[in-house]
Amino acid sequence: MSLNLIQKNAVELINGPCLILAGAGSGKTK
Repeated sequence: MSLNLIQKNAVELINGPCLILAGAGSGKTK
């Protein structure tokens, strides 16, 4: 699995508990 730049920034920015809301078509299943 590879992250794009926006996803990578989000992962590095968040340090602690977080809630991820993933809508339809956001690539949850591969």
